[in-house]
Amino acid sequence: MDELVHRAMERWPDVPAVYGWLRLDRRGSWLLVDRGKPGFDEAIDGTGSPITNAQILDFIARNYLCDPQGRWYWQNGPQRVFVDLDLAPLILRVLGSGPHARLVAHTGEPVSRVDTAWRTQGGDLMIATDLGPGAVHDMDLGSLALDTADGCDEHPLRLTVLGRTLEILPPQAAPPASFERRPRAPR
Repeated sequence: MDELVHRAMERWPDVPAVYGWLRLDRRGSWLLVDRGKPGFDEAIDGTGSPITNAQILDFIARNYLCDPQGRWYWQNGPQRVFVDLDLAPLILRVLGSGPHARLVAHTGEPVSRVDTAWRTQGGDLMIATDLGPGAVHDMDLGSLALDTADGCDEHPLRLTVLGRTLEILPPQAAPPASFERRPRAPR
C-alpha cells in the first residue's frame, strides 16, 4: 500500500467504506458505477464505465487488498472501496506457454506459487495462488499445459504451471479459497 494512503488513513481514521461503486469484470477491467450521476438508471448504467486512465489504474493496483473476511477492496486514501467481482478477485494472464507458463495478475503482480485449481460450473478455470484466488483469462486458456494422467478422459484433468502439476478439481468441489462477489455493508 502507498505511503500516502497510510498517512491519509492515520489522518482520517473514520471515513465510512463505500459499496457498489467499483466493479472488476471477468477480463480484469475496472469499471466505475457512477451511482451519483444525475439520471442514473441501474438497468442502463449499472454495469459501469471503464476506467482507462493509466495513473488511476496503477494506483488501484498498488492499493488493492483483501480484508480478514475475504472481501476485496481498493484503499482509496482514507476510504475503503469494496469491489463487486464478476468472476474472481484476480484475473490471471498467462505469459509463455506449456509447462513453463507463468501467471501475472491483472494488477501486474507475478504469481510465485499455485496451490489448487478448480473449474466453475460455467467452465472457468480458477487457481488459488500466493496472491489470492484468481480466474485464468479466457483468452489465455489455450496457452496452459492441460492434460490427463494417462491421456484417458476418465482421469482428472491436470494443469502444469510454475513447475507444479495440479489436479483440477471438478465444478461441484467448493473453491478452496473463499471470496465474496458482492461485499455487503455492515449492518
